[in-house]
Amino acid sequence: MAKKKGLLESELENADYMTILNGGESGGIFTTNSMIDYSYPTGVSLIDYTLGYEINIRDESGKVVGKRLCLGLQAGSFNVITGRTQSFKTTITIQMISNIAYANDGNIIHYDAENRLVLERVRLLSRLPESWFSSSTPRYSLRSGAIGFDTLQNDITQIYENKMRHKDLLIKDTGVKDSEGKPIMLMPPTVIFLDSLQDVIGEAVDYNIDSKNFDDNRELRGNMYGAQSAKTIRGFLTDILPMLKEANIVFIAIAHKTSNMSLNPFAGVKKQFQYAANDERISGGSAVEFNASAVINLSGLVKDDSRFHYNTDGFEGNTVLYEPTKVSTNESGNEKTGLGFKLIIDKKKEGLDNLRTLVEFLKDRGRLKGNRAGFKVIDKSGNELSEKFTWKNIYEDFSKDKKSYRAFMIVAKEELEKLVAPAPDVSGTIKPFDVDGILGELSDV
Repeated sequence: MAKKKGLLESELENADYMTILNGGESGGIFTTNSMIDYSYPTGVSLIDYTLGYEINIRDESGKVVGKRLCLGLQAGSFNVITGRTQSFKTTITIQMISNIAYANDGNIIHYDAENRLVLERVRLLSRLPESWFSSSTPRYSLRSGAIGFDTLQNDITQIYENKMRHKDLLIKDTGVKDSEGKPIMLMPPTVIFLDSLQDVIGEAVDYNIDSKNFDDNRELRGNMYGAQSAKTIRGFLTDILPMLKEANIVFIAIAHKTSNMSLNPFAGVKKQFQYAANDERISGGSAVEFNASAVINLSGLVKDDSRFHYNTDGFEGNTVLYEPTKVSTNESGNEKTGLGFKLIIDKKKEGLDNLRTLVEFLKDRGRLKGNRAGFKVIDKSGNELSEKFTWKNIYEDFSKDKKSYRAFMIVAKEELEKLVAPAPDVSGTIKPFDVDGILGELSDV
């Protein structure tokens, strides 16, 4: 053993620092970074771009030769959609997961823990082929009934083991290259949709607390229940997060937003989340926010001009405010910080109406001239780029006038890309802040 150790030290005598730490092995602890920058567009443009970020593409010398956009939800990530009732969380999420799975040859497991969904409604909103629902092994699997964290963890573990066991068969070229120009290879995404986290908590926590006083003190009971729930969720997330990343499982959970009660009537409620009101909390507490790659906040708007009717608008619908309150890949914020966006919902047919949503977005960005009776796309100087189109008949108008439609989409892309986190080339510019060093540089001033 001593002789072998002496030979190793002799071989590493002139090696660099990291080679020595690796023990001279090519497969030691310190290997090339295996993290992959890859995201899946959800088909909701405003969500995709506000979560989006740029990647620098480098040549062999390390010089930046191009950029790539990563839009949407990160591969193998845990994400949360929160909001109060009637904010169309389920409607929007079904469209998002369907777009991700269909465009990337993946599959969906939808847990309806609230036990209220109708399969035909899912078919309508998803617009997926019938075969996704009716085959003996459906790509869209809808599950309901009593769902606890043990059920979820067992299912995720089984998916993980099956995907990893057959990784060589499943892994495919995404058609996208990484920052060094190498092809990104991934397994097709499995998208898990949990609706909702609050209802799984109800199955997992024991309500039988031995105290006669608890039934008379609902507020205390609620806080005790919340503490137990948070502990359950922390353990669950700790166990599943590594499996999500390795097996490319995208997990989206709905966490309802409720009022955060205080046990002390004389003291204010502590603010739970950075971009929420003081009295707001989401199911699962801080464990959910801390572990999420993205927290998407949805709020149903109730003003008269936020509701739409067939006679005046051509559809029956509502407006939802979208705020990216936590984003690991871009800037987080809310309406007060300038990151609040209106999503238009067609309740009967379209679900989320991307085209009218972009109209609201461009109107707020100052790129449309006119009103709902007649809009025109304008450039940054106010020059008209399109013919007139109306809010009510926008689909018919753009179908007849492709040039105006193209001008609209070019300007929409231009404004959407401003929301993406840029990737400046800062390689090699590091300079640790040093007070004494700065004073030394300024000694002659």
